Amino acid sequence: MDDDYLDRVRERLATGNLLDAAFDYLLPPVARSKSLVHWTPISVARAVAARLEAHGARSVLDAGSGAGKFCVVAGSVSPRLTFLGIEQRGGLVSAARDLAARLGVVNARFELGDALGRSWAPFDGFYFFNPFAENALASDDVFDAASGVAKRRFGTEARRLVRRLREARRGAVVVTYHGLGGAIPSTYELMAEDESGTGRLRTWVKQRDNEEDWVHLDHRDVARVAWGALEPGSRPDALRHPDSAGGYVALERSGADLELGGSSNRAPAGGFQGSFDDLAG
Repeated sequence: MDDDYLDRVRERLATGNLLDAAFDYLLPPVARSKSLVHWTPISVARAVAARLEAHGARSVLDAGSGAGKFCVVAGSVSPRLTFLGIEQRGGLVSAARDLAARLGVVNARFELGDALGRSWAPFDGFYFFNPFAENALASDDVFDAASGVAKRRFGTEARRLVRRLREARRGAVVVTYHGLGGAIPSTYELMAEDESGTGRLRTWVKQRDNEEDWVHLDHRDVARVAWGALEPGSRPDALRHPDSAGGYVALERSGADLELGGSSNRAPAGGFQGSFDDLAG
């Protein structure tokens, strides 16, 4: 790929006038083919970066950063923020590092590892693109089998995630796209919710340190459930759903709907072949 193509991608990325297909052309073929299912669209990444910056975040963790698309796009439009993407697939970490280097995005870094296995204390911003959705994807849409995806892992990992969020500092900002697929501590408040890309974009901010005995569930909708209901073998009889007045009303749900990870709202996969002008529109 020549330097002219990269220059045109950088230019259009800076102005917000770049189609996802043009950006995805920079990814390895396998990662490119899964982009519409697994990677954050450019327009959504820009919106997330704006929300994180507006709420005062400066150091952002992307847990499960894949091929690096979110961190690289967000880093390019918000140079005052720093982004760390942590991913368990070594090939994707290499692709992400290469992507950032080719586009000259110096405030996005990538590491190989388990994001839930390290301290989140250095971060005041967090981004999640329904990290447990792969549990519900059709086999053709699962990225690969090497990551050890198994349904029995999702409840455990979702509980690990909520405990990490409990440890975050007051003022920490969490942005979810297509839902977290799990729980958010009661110390966080939902600040904004909008349609973006193919799903809902929600912004949460940690407002206090003292927790209640319940958590938010961030799925297709937002609900409230007792913390104990997330422990193995437990199921709540009712959730509580936010009403228009800012309170909560009881919302009955079946046990199946409470499975951590939920179902995927992600877009269907697809591909594109063509010149830059075709891709960029």
